[in-house]
Amino acid sequence: MKINSLLLLLLMTYAFPVTAELDGAQLYIQNCMVCHADDGTGAMPGVSDLTENKQWAALSVAQLVQLLKEGVNKPGATVIMPAKGGNPELTDRELNAIVLFIRNELL
Repeated sequence: MKINSLLLLLLMTYAFPVTAELDGAQLYIQNCMVCHADDGTGAMPGVSDLTENKQWAALSVAQLVQLLKEGVNKPGATVIMPAKGGNPELTDRELNAIVLFIRNELL
């Protein structure tokens, strides 16, 4: 009986993974690209160019996730980034995946 339970648990673990790998690129496309462009340079006037703003690159992943959660309102900015880029459904894990994509692919 114990062996059957263990085998069932192992089968469920590998056949039905609890978490799927998050695709930071896809999340960026869905939530960030409209303002920041596909390459992070900014799709419209007043939007931060993520590739040139080295102060963002100096922050930790946790700090960047917190910024995304709260939104960004730079003094004198003509465009304000709303919390979670305007998508309240984004989770911390998804925000983390977006940050890692930006760091690894756009900076």
